[in-house]
Amino acid sequence: MRVSRSLPLLAAALLAAAPLHAQTRIRQRPTGSLDALSDEFAGAASLARWTRFDTAGGWPDVFRRLEVDTAAGTLVVEPWTSGWYADFHGAYLSQRVEGDFDVTVRLQATGLATPVPTRNWSLAGLMVREPRPVTPATWTPGGENWLFLTTGTGDRPEPMFETKSTVNSRSNLKLRPAKAGWVELRIVRLRDAFVLLRRLEGETAWTVQERFLRRDLPPVLEVGLAAYTDWDSAERFWRDPRAFNTTRITDGRPDLRVTVDWIRFRRPALAEGFWPETLTDYSVSNDDVARALGG
Repeated sequence: MRVSRSLPLLAAALLAAAPLHAQTRIRQRPTGSLDALSDEFAGAASLARWTRFDTAGGWPDVFRRLEVDTAAGTLVVEPWTSGWYADFHGAYLSQRVEGDFDVTVRLQATGLATPVPTRNWSLAGLMVREPRPVTPATWTPGGENWLFLTTGTGDRPEPMFETKSTVNSRSNLKLRPAKAGWVELRIVRLRDAFVLLRRLEGETAWTVQERFLRRDLPPVLEVGLAAYTDWDSAERFWRDPRAFNTTRITDGRPDLRVTVDWIRFRRPALAEGFWPETLTDYSVSNDDVARALGG
C-alpha cells in the first residue's frame, strides 16, 4: 500500500494539538481481547449474552420473532412495524464495549416470503449507540446519539445500504444501491473515528461506505444488531415519538426477516503510517482507509 509521507506528520500534529486530557484518555484506552463478545449462534443459549433494548428499558416488545435456528446455526429476527430514526425506537440487541473495536456481522435481510423486503424502510445491520438509562416514564426527546450501517429497502423496495448518524436525536442518512443476498457489514472505532464498511458475498476487498467523526460519543457504547420495518404503516405516530415508542404496532404490514450467520468482535489494527485521526481526513481515500484497516 502506498501511503503519503505527510500522513504520519499530519497525525502527529493533530495529536499534539489535542488537549492534554484527551491525549491522556487516548493512552489509557482498553486493549483487552473482545473475543468473548463474538457469537456464532450455535445454540439457543447465545441469546442470553445479548441485551434487548426493549426489555432492558421497559419498552413494548418489538420482536415478532427472535430465535436461534440451531440446525442452521443462525439468529433469526423479525421485527414489528418500527423505525430507528430521530427519537423513534426499533429492535436492538447489543453488548457494551469499552474503547476501540472492530465488529463485523454476516447477515441477509429478506422479506418474509421474498428475497427483498416489499415494504419501504425495512433494514437491519450494525448499530453503535450511546447508552441512555431511561424508561417510558423518564424518557424525554432529544437524547438519542448513535450511528449505524444497515441493508434492506429504503425509500423504495429495492436493495439498499443505509448509513445514518444521529446527534441529539437529529438524524442524517444516506442511501446507496446494494444487492440481495448475504453481506458482511463492519464498523471500526478508533478513538473518535468511526469507519463503516461492507463486503458483498464473493468479494475479497472491503468497501468504505461512510466515515464519521463523533467526538460526542463516550468510551463505553452499546454495539450490536438493529432492525426495523414498515415505517410507512406508523404514519399516525410520526409527530408523536413518545406514543410510537410506547406502542407495539401490530396492525401494520411488517416485512423483514434478518438471518444472522455470525457477529465477531476484536480490537482494531491499523497499518503503519496511519493514525486514527487520518481515518476521517478526506484527503485520504476510502481505498487507503480500507486497506489500512485490513480484513
